[in-house]
Amino acid sequence: MDTFLATVFLIICILLILVVLLQKGRGVGLGGAFGGGGHSAFGTRTGDVFTWVTIVVVTLFLLLSVVLTLNFRPPTERVETPMFDPPPGPIAEPQLVRMACRPRGAKIFYTVDGSTPARGSQTTLEYDVRVRVTPGMTIKAIGHHRGWKPSQVGVAAYPLQTAPATASAPATVPASTAPASAPAR
Repeated sequence: MDTFLATVFLIICILLILVVLLQKGRGVGLGGAFGGGGHSAFGTRTGDVFTWVTIVVVTLFLLLSVVLTLNFRPPTERVETPMFDPPPGPIAEPQLVRMACRPRGAKIFYTVDGSTPARGSQTTLEYDVRVRVTPGMTIKAIGHHRGWKPSQVGVAAYPLQTAPATASAPATVPASTAPASAPAR
């Protein structure tokens, strides 16, 4: 269908050029360049016919231009999934987390209650500088940019960091301090 529309558009463009060139001008115009002088090539009433043909062809040209512009529009891009700094992982104390996504100027919306962020939602906040994260908190963020598709939801979990387990030595029986008994002789 796209090829058909593009071909019809090309034919309409060529027709429009021909109709405009064949019209009777006020002066000698282009017809004089080919020896036509001031006379109409197709008779006296052709001026009215060419005027109406021009109107129809221009209307078709404009309609096809709009249809093809909408039809051949490049697909919109998707905003990148928000990235978190520091990256998600266990934390022992509250931290400030930065978020960023491309393209530059994209707005990031986030939640900290586990719900999926949505513009206009009461639990969704707009990211501005940094977010204070406490251990056990999960951030869900989505990027929006005008004219682009919203990003995928980025999830960053910051669970409580537990104390590292100390490696204990295997239980052994303490060595006796008493001297070993000498074998009987």
